[in-house]
Amino acid sequence: METLSAEDAKEATNVERMLAGAQKIVASVRYCWLVSRNDESVRARPMGRMLPSENNDDWIIRFLADRRSRKILDLRHTSTVGLIFQNDGDDAYASLTGAARLIEDASEIRALWKEDAHARYFPTEKDRANAGFIEVRIERMDLWIRGVTPEPFGLHATILQRDPKGGAWYWAT
Repeated sequence: METLSAEDAKEATNVERMLAGAQKIVASVRYCWLVSRNDESVRARPMGRMLPSENNDDWIIRFLADRRSRKILDLRHTSTVGLIFQNDGDDAYASLTGAARLIEDASEIRALWKEDAHARYFPTEKDRANAGFIEVRIERMDLWIRGVTPEPFGLHATILQRDPKGGAWYWAT
């Protein structure tokens, strides 16, 4: 069993603190901005995200989407998206970047479908036939969280990056 040096242990504690701060922002707001790119422009649109599970250590964020929409068309061209979360009251802001996956398989949609929450957006059978989900696996976080990220607040983002091989987060700044 490998023992962490004091410096590595401190960095791990700081990363965990930043992740907890980011999790608090995500949990505190109902809507975020989904930023995607197509061949012509960058588009930002407000999205109501699905509530994460109790333990969202995997940093996957899902959205209900209409597969006939422009956002889905954009995601068919590029899978990298940005998500912007903002909680003005706490001076807490997070720009999350990750790989988006379209969930279009009927069995996967059924597994995620919550009739009481989703049927109002897709009331008819035709609408439901076009329902799908966007799943974003977060790979990078740019954070500005008063009292959590280093001072001076707002001058520079604190950047966390996910190690693509091990999935662990590390401080990239």
